[in-house]
Amino acid sequence: MPEFSNTYHATVDDKGRVVLPAAFKREMGESFDRVLTVEIDPYEKCFNIYPSASWEKRLDFVRSRLNPNDPRQSRLLDKFYQNFVKVSVSDNGRLNISNAFLDKMGMHKEVVFTGQGDRIRLWEAEAYHKAMMPDEEYPDLFNEFMGGGL
Repeated sequence: MPEFSNTYHATVDDKGRVVLPAAFKREMGESFDRVLTVEIDPYEKCFNIYPSASWEKRLDFVRSRLNPNDPRQSRLLDKFYQNFVKVSVSDNGRLNISNAFLDKMGMHKEVVFTGQGDRIRLWEAEAYHKAMMPDEEYPDLFNEFMGGGL
C-alpha cells in the first residue's frame, strides 16, 4: 500500500488535465493499474484521489457502515456514489478530471497535490492555503491527539 507524503504544485490545463507528481507515481510502483478514483471530499473543498487498493478499502468501510435499505442511509449512499469518478492515468501521468468535478472545486489553473497516507489530496491553490494548519499550531494539536509520543 502506498504511503503518500509531501506537497507539490501543479497547473490544470485548458482541457482539465493535470499531471500527477512523479513522486506519487513512483510511490504506486510498477503494479499501478493506471486507474485512480477521484472523490469529492465530504468535509474539505478538495478531491481525495485513491489508487485501486486504497479505494477498495474505502468502499469496504462505507459499505460496512451504511444500510442501503434504510431510506436516510440510502440517500447518503446515493450522494456518496455521485461524488466520485474513476479516471485513467496516461503514460506521462496526466489525469483528465471532468469539468463538472473541477468546476465544483473551482479548479481552473493553480492546484496543489498533498500526500495523506494512502490517499492523495488535490486542492485549488488558494483553498489549500486557507485550509492548512499554521506551523505554530502543529505541536499543540499533535500533542493533543498523539499524546506527545509516537
